[in-house]
Amino acid sequence: MDPFTLLAIAFAPGLLWVWYFYKKDKFEPEPKKIIIITFILGIIATIPAGILNTLLIPFSIEQSGVLLLFFAAFFVIGPVEEISKYMAIRVYALKSKEFDEPIDAMLYSVVAALGFATFENFLYISQFGPSLILMRAITGCLGHAGFSGIVGYYVGKAKFSYPKNTNLVFKGLAIAAFSHGLFNFVLFTQTILALLFIPLLIVLVYFLTKRLDELSKASPFKPSNQHNFKCPKCKKEVLSSSNFCAECGYKFKCVIW
Repeated sequence: MDPFTLLAIAFAPGLLWVWYFYKKDKFEPEPKKIIIITFILGIIATIPAGILNTLLIPFSIEQSGVLLLFFAAFFVIGPVEEISKYMAIRVYALKSKEFDEPIDAMLYSVVAALGFATFENFLYISQFGPSLILMRAITGCLGHAGFSGIVGYYVGKAKFSYPKNTNLVFKGLAIAAFSHGLFNFVLFTQTILALLFIPLLIVLVYFLTKRLDELSKASPFKPSNQHNFKCPKCKKEVLSSSNFCAECGYKFKCVIW
């Protein structure tokens, strides 16, 4: 297969998922320049991640016992790849003046993750052939997007919480790294346990889409003819249709009309 076709097959799923998630940011879409650069930085993030994974896992995954698989998944691959993808958004997108609402952090994280997954796709199909692309489009792309979506959710909460709580970023990274480790570990076992990746992936996708939809509905840029009100915690104006405050994250106990 010629290199151009190989690249097209590898990049198609990631780019389609980027387009899908980009459309979730309905009321103040991010500039396409930020999305493109973030996607490229996600690809670049595979370099330090790959180097660290190779240095810290000096053994064959396929021929390792359960303890080594556990170590590789939870203590190397999960943390290394989630931190690498987080750094891909920290060096550029999170410094942008366009980062002005919580949904942006989730979107940046997902886009970087899809860049990361896309390059992984290229490596996989280069080695094993294009027949793997459908599986990678689901497990690789959505898996990485889901893990990084967790990080992005907490990054958004950290920036817009009142008072600001940067510890939430570490919480998001810890949850994402553990989830990533668990996902990889069950697949590494190559036993009936590997089927657990299906419910894990469903939970990830549910979390990702639900949180993106919630943050979109709570966007401060959402046009509304309804009467707005002030958040009882931070006193910022909130849309009457919101379930929580986009500024501080306070959840409303009832709908206020």
